[in-house]
Amino acid sequence: MLNIHKIIVFCCVWFSLSPLAAQYSVKGGKTNPYLATEEKPLQVYLVDGVDNVQIEYTSQSDKTHRWFRYRTSYKDAEPVSSTQNGRTSVISHIENGFGYFVEEENKMEQSYIWIADYNLYPIVLGSLTVSDGSSPCSSVRLMGDYTIPEIYYFTPVGGDRKTLPRYFSVTYNSLKWNEELQTFENIELEETNVTEPFERTYSAPLCDTEFTLKGDTYGSYFNKEQILVSDFYESKRTELHADTTIISGQTTNISSDENSGMSAPVEIQFSAIANEPVAALYNWKIYRKEEGEDNPFVQFTGDNVDYTFNEAGDFVAAVEVSDRTGTCVSNAEFQLQITESSLDVPNVFSPGSTPGVNDEFKVAYKSLIRFEGWIYNRWGVLMYHWTNPAEGWDGKKGGKYVSPGVYYYIIDAQGSDGIHYKKKGDINILRSKNSSNEKDMVQ
Repeated sequence: MLNIHKIIVFCCVWFSLSPLAAQYSVKGGKTNPYLATEEKPLQVYLVDGVDNVQIEYTSQSDKTHRWFRYRTSYKDAEPVSSTQNGRTSVISHIENGFGYFVEEENKMEQSYIWIADYNLYPIVLGSLTVSDGSSPCSSVRLMGDYTIPEIYYFTPVGGDRKTLPRYFSVTYNSLKWNEELQTFENIELEETNVTEPFERTYSAPLCDTEFTLKGDTYGSYFNKEQILVSDFYESKRTELHADTTIISGQTTNISSDENSGMSAPVEIQFSAIANEPVAALYNWKIYRKEEGEDNPFVQFTGDNVDYTFNEAGDFVAAVEVSDRTGTCVSNAEFQLQITESSLDVPNVFSPGSTPGVNDEFKVAYKSLIRFEGWIYNRWGVLMYHWTNPAEGWDGKKGGKYVSPGVYYYIIDAQGSDGIHYKKKGDINILRSKNSSNEKDMVQ
């Protein structure tokens, strides 16, 4: 127990003798000083003129503070006069390009302040040039003509000469695709923390724009930011978004299987949206897959085209958009299968008995480009005539349901693959005796 007690007492005495934290404060200049970097044991401050700059030091000790300054390391330090009031001392007549510090008795660690007058390192921006990059369809090159002096400082212990990075920002406009709204939106792009020497490559914008260089960061803080604007850059980069919409031709009674395509006739709208006015020239081609793009049967120059497919086969619809000079191109294509024709005719239905379930006489079909059908009763009276296979007979004549029994149909149709259909047969109409429409039947 005695040994442990001694150790505890010793530790308490040690910490009571340790110096407490001290603090520097830099004030003055036309604008409040800016802490540019902190690299223990050194803090580097930029000031907006040194005429009225002061450095203040506060500690827990009432002893006299001795101030020094150094040019390249603490080894060449020279004394500086100061004014002390209690635990606080102040030095004035600060000069650019010096490190300042206080020596204090019993101080375990030394700390330093470096002062640089921002006004002595002026930036001169000449011109900003934008040109096509190594790939004019995807990149641009930004070049700056400038003079940017180095703001330097020396580390106090090693005497190493270091330079403060001078950061700039570059802004320019472009476009961004909004998938939800299906349109391009204007955006502003910015790159920060750009350092000199200034030569940058950027993704080519999707619109014509100018590039703006601002800097440096310290100048922005002191309200002395330099701004340089490039000439207007005419972009060549294109971006294409294409889509298809079935306008007409696909109905609920079209036959389908897992691998079936679309049923003819089918009208499709092909649409293309690109970053106009950079994207200026559209070219659509529709061709049979086996014949290739060099043999299109449809060519169209415009952003949208409607086409009705009346024949079976595998087709490709391709669109190409290019910029105003024809240099940069974007492409999209759609694979389309128009299925072979088929025609199936039911032989029974129950109008007026089971609403929504087998209550209409409709054929099941695919790719019919011509259709005509007739339904007769047993005496040869025409009950219904139709020319659209998507439509059907509701079992009525003159607004009233016909009597249950056997009726006869004749259908004449032409498939997109050239097959000619001539079909005829019986139709059985069933109806429950409890049908509410029985009194309205045609006898």
